[in-house]
Amino acid sequence: AFGSVMRANLSLFQTVIANDNWGVMAVPVIVRHPMTAIIFVGSYLSLVYGVLNLVVALVVDTFAEQRIHDEKALAEDLEENQERDLLFLDKLFHRIDGNHD
Repeated sequence: AFGSVMRANLSLFQTVIANDNWGVMAVPVIVRHPMTAIIFVGSYLSLVYGVLNLVVALVVDTFAEQRIHDEKALAEDLEENQERDLLFLDKLFHRIDGNHD
C-alpha cells in the first residue's frame, strides 16, 4: 500500500506528528485493520501528553525561578526596612532621653 517501509514511516510521521491528513490516511487504515488503531491512537496520545508534559515543565520551572527571585527581593526589602526602623528608633530614643545617660 505504501511501496516501502520509508514511505510507511513518513506517512505515520505526517499523520501523527504533523497531524496532517489524519482522516485521509489513518481512518481508512483503521477501518480496514482495526488493530492499527492501537498504533495510531497510542502514537498520538504519547505525542500529545509528551508535549503537554514539556509545556507544564517549562511553566513550573519558570515560576520556580521567579519565586526564588521574589524571595531574594523580599529578603532585601526586609533588611532595608529593618535598618531604617533601627535608625528611626535610635533617633526616637535619643530625643526621649533628656539627660543623655
